[in-house]
Amino acid sequence: MTETNTWVAEEYVKVNSPHVKTALAALALAGDALERGGTFAEVGCGAGEIARTVAERGFEVWASDASPSMVDATRQLCTGLPVHAEVRRVEQLDLPQDRFDVIHSSWVLHWVSEAKEPLRRMAAALRPGGYLVLQWTGAQPRSEGTGLFGILRRLADSPQWKDLFAEVPPAMRDYPADDVADLLRDAGLELTHYVPELPHPFSRKKGVALTPAELDEMRTRFRRTWFASQAEVLGDRVDEFLDEALATLVEAGKTDPHHARIVARRPL
Repeated sequence: MTETNTWVAEEYVKVNSPHVKTALAALALAGDALERGGTFAEVGCGAGEIARTVAERGFEVWASDASPSMVDATRQLCTGLPVHAEVRRVEQLDLPQDRFDVIHSSWVLHWVSEAKEPLRRMAAALRPGGYLVLQWTGAQPRSEGTGLFGILRRLADSPQWKDLFAEVPPAMRDYPADDVADLLRDAGLELTHYVPELPHPFSRKKGVALTPAELDEMRTRFRRTWFASQAEVLGDRVDEFLDEALATLVEAGKTDPHHARIVARRPL
């Protein structure tokens, strides 16, 4: 089976600037933690923009990502700064306990095949007073039924597409915000900010169409992020699949990927 974490940094950064902005906005909610310096773990470092920003503020940074291309980009961007970057899947996360002042992970959790243990490890790796800043996609409540990711996986498993996706199935997973919040509380953290549903420009009621410009933007994001690994396998049929996927999501009223944000603190 082909790996589903082979994103190419050069392509990803073309659509990633909004994610960088939201990550910085989320980190700003961690009290004055970013002003004190210390130790910082970046789980899912992408092309290194956040790692560089916090290293320039006086942090020593441990950065990891499942994509070798992303880690290479992080190392290049952070040359000369105290940033240690390595290729590592979140499921293989090995953070020392009581080590970090801030642990940050934006738009990564939904790529994790099993998130409970990695989240517990992040919580345990915080020093007293340390902050976990977490954002992810696919956080809709279980009561709302199948979300965007579930619909996309179901379409990829349909008779028309199943054989093509056999080598590289969609890897996105749903983690309801209330489940994640409960897990972090059970791990001993206190939630200082909890937003189970961030506003999203593609949110629509069932059957309400997106504009042509919005459809084009979603198609571009799908190709470069969620289906970056699948695009090569699908070949010249990739646009056919993406158009069918978008039409299915619009009809189901599931165009909102359902982002969530949690900032949690280990008590002193």
